[in-house]
Amino acid sequence: MQFFNLPNSGINKWWMYPIVVLVTFVGYNLGMVPLFIAVMRTLDSDPSLNHITLESFLSNPNWSTIGISNNIGLLLMLLIFVFAFASFYFIFILLHKRAFTSLISSKRKFNWKKIFFAFTLWFVLGCLAEYISFYFTPDHYTFHFNARKFAVLFIIAITLLPIQTSMEEFLFRGYLMQGIGSAISRPIIPLLITSLLFGLIHSSNPEVEAYGLLQMQCYYVSAGIFLGLITLLDESLDLALGVHAATNIFGALILSYEGGALQTNSLFKTSVLDPMFATILFIVTAIIFVFICYKKYDWPSLFVLFSKSETVSTV
Repeated sequence: MQFFNLPNSGINKWWMYPIVVLVTFVGYNLGMVPLFIAVMRTLDSDPSLNHITLESFLSNPNWSTIGISNNIGLLLMLLIFVFAFASFYFIFILLHKRAFTSLISSKRKFNWKKIFFAFTLWFVLGCLAEYISFYFTPDHYTFHFNARKFAVLFIIAITLLPIQTSMEEFLFRGYLMQGIGSAISRPIIPLLITSLLFGLIHSSNPEVEAYGLLQMQCYYVSAGIFLGLITLLDESLDLALGVHAATNIFGALILSYEGGALQTNSLFKTSVLDPMFATILFIVTAIIFVFICYKKYDWPSLFVLFSKSETVSTV
């Protein structure tokens, strides 16, 4: 599997991986400084909010409770990932001495046609899946539209959300999966490890407290497996980049839900989320997506994930 040979195009030592992750984490925390300042200034300026702490707010980021608009709140949250992405990019180049685009595929460039295809297909499938949920529980949905607020949201979503989603894809399905795959011969192992890590990193999301750790982890890990699966079968990050961007942009623009990490001026809001039903619906949608791509791109059998990949590790 050529995807797992890409780390050997540069310097690939095991000790570099925890350093890159640590520096990325530091960048992530530096990115929280503007959010921290904005929240603390708001809390300090309004005595009526003295019962709200930063910790309680972050566990349930309802911006209206502290007088910050949803659009500004989303902007502050996404700035965190801008800092994280910049930190990840520079430490990766500095240590590994290889092209950043080698995290995508052996061609070392974006395949924009694949990215937009994946984005469009997943966005359409997401709309169809949500319609099924709406069909069974229409009373859970409300429609809101404010042209000015939505226009600002749209600009933020299409410019900054892809940075957030790409950051996660480059880190998990690119960097970590390539690194683990260069040392372990069977693709199924790095797929499962990175999917579990993907679930773990999302365990601090506010929806975990709202809907339960186990229920939400089923969704996160399933999403990680799906994104990793299409990356390995396609031997590129292009489809995962498109799918992940479509997921979060859909959640920001079309439908947000109570207790979720994305509290936006979306067109629709749902007051109730059934995590297990959402996970089942997601898995069915993912299977349809994989089947379509399997036919379109002539992918190999799924058994390739269990066979030994031909990698020569220098870790």
